[in-house]
Amino acid sequence: FKEAYFKHLTEFPCFGHDELMSSRDWWIRTVKTALELSGRHYSDAEFHRFFRRVYQHYGSLEGYERLADADMFLENVKSKYMLGITTNTPVRTVETVLPMLGLHNYFKWFVCSRDVGVEKPGKRIFDEAFEQAQFWMPQGETLKRDEVLHIGDSLAADFCGAKASGFQALFLDRSSNPRVTVYQDWLRAPHYDGKSEEDIAKYSISSLFQVSDYLSKSNVEA
Repeated sequence: FKEAYFKHLTEFPCFGHDELMSSRDWWIRTVKTALELSGRHYSDAEFHRFFRRVYQHYGSLEGYERLADADMFLENVKSKYMLGITTNTPVRTVETVLPMLGLHNYFKWFVCSRDVGVEKPGKRIFDEAFEQAQFWMPQGETLKRDEVLHIGDSLAADFCGAKASGFQALFLDRSSNPRVTVYQDWLRAPHYDGKSEEDIAKYSISSLFQVSDYLSKSNVEA
C-alpha cells in the first residue's frame, strides 16, 4: 500500500488538488494500484464493490483508534489554548472523520493540504495555518509566529517544517508504537536556524503527556 500511496501522491499531489480530482477518485486510483502491486486483479464491478467497503470502513468508527494521551491532552488544554489542525490529509478528515470521532469541537481552525495545494513541510500551508489562527485571536490582540506551537509525528513535515516557518515545534516520536505508521517518510526536511541533532533531540517527545512540561517552561502564552 505504501508504494501505491507514494506513487499517487507524487503523480497527483495533495490528493489531486491541481487536477481538480475528488479525494474519492484519488483513493480509487491508489487502492487499485495497491491491489495490482500485490498481484490481485479484479473486474471493474468486483473492484468497485471492494473499494466501497474499504471507503466505508474509513468512514466509520472502526477505521480509527483514539490514543489515550491525545484525549487527555485535549481535555487539559482546551480551555487554556487556542487549538487548530494542520494536516496532509484529504478534506474528509476534517469535515467528516473528526466530527464522527467527537474531536472537532476541540479545534478552532482546520487547514488541510487538499485545500491549500501544498503539503507540510511547505511554508505555504503553515502560512495558511497562521492566518487561520490570527482570525480567532481576540479583537485587538496580535499573534506572533513564534507564539504558535506545532506538534506532529513527522520529523520532516511537522517539526522541521514548522520551525522553518517560524513556529515553535515539538516532534512527537511515536516510533515505539507499532500501531502508528508515518507514511510520508520520503519527505525532505527543510533547514531552519539552529537545526542540529541536539536541537531535534531537545524538542522530541514520545507522548502528548509531556507537552504540559514544555508549555510550563516555554514562552507560549494562552
